[in-house]
Amino acid sequence: MSFDIHLSKIECFGKHGIYDNEKNNDQKFFVDLHINFNDFEEDDISKTINYEEVVDLIIEIVEHESFDLIESLSKYIAKKIIREYHKENLSINEIKVTVHKPNTILKSKTQNISVSYVEKPR
Repeated sequence: MSFDIHLSKIECFGKHGIYDNEKNNDQKFFVDLHINFNDFEEDDISKTINYEEVVDLIIEIVEHESFDLIESLSKYIAKKIIREYHKENLSINEIKVTVHKPNTILKSKTQNISVSYVEKPR
């Protein structure tokens, strides 16, 4: 038995990209998160994943870290969540982080670029 959490379109602003204007100016990003984790016995928020904390963590990462690639950003977010929540009393089976970058140099050709990172922690 397991649970799935889906958090969609978490709006964030940050400086991620390979071009100077991307590194120096905030851009809008959206992050989607899917976590599959084992069932738990207690009706206690401290024994599971607190959505509010996870959203705040994602926003903090996007706002305060800087990556050239959204691939690296999505992986960093996943690893950070795993470190915070994959513990003895809560086993994450799979995490998927998708970072959407709607405003890119390709905006005349595409509405959005997104990258997903998937991991199954052991």
